[in-house]
Amino acid sequence: MDFLVGVKEVGEILGWDRRKVSTYQLRGVLPKPVVQLYSGPIWFRKQIEFYKAGKNFGLRTYYIKGEMVYECTHNQPFKDTIYSPKDIKEQMGNYILYQEKDIQQLKNAILEKNPIVQFLSFESVSFLHDLGILETVVFQDYIQQYSFEDIESTKEGRVKE
Repeated sequence: MDFLVGVKEVGEILGWDRRKVSTYQLRGVLPKPVVQLYSGPIWFRKQIEFYKAGKNFGLRTYYIKGEMVYECTHNQPFKDTIYSPKDIKEQMGNYILYQEKDIQQLKNAILEKNPIVQFLSFESVSFLHDLGILETVVFQDYIQQYSFEDIESTKEGRVKE
């Protein structure tokens, strides 16, 4: 079951000690755990690996909802910006931009169990959830319907060292 990781394994992946992992998890810096057990939080390994990769790139993420543009960060509330949707689309630089209509289509596809959803990467859906763009109920439905099969096949494909 090496596709699930606890505090110790997260520390190894990120190069942190256990105390730092626990502190950052309590502050909401790390992705939301899949489950919180009495012994501690449990994440999917891919959640932590994707978090590490995103952290190293330092990209800003924006979400257009109606006429508002929000800056999104892991496990934090949306932050209002001074940008209009037109301004942000014209802005040059490294950033990720999501629009409400696209996210709504994704939510509908997940909730309606559309077969196309099986081709979405777990990392992408988890990223949207960690940013608060995709609700927990929708994310859990995605996990139950699709990602467990993908995680198992990834695990089987790993080569033992």
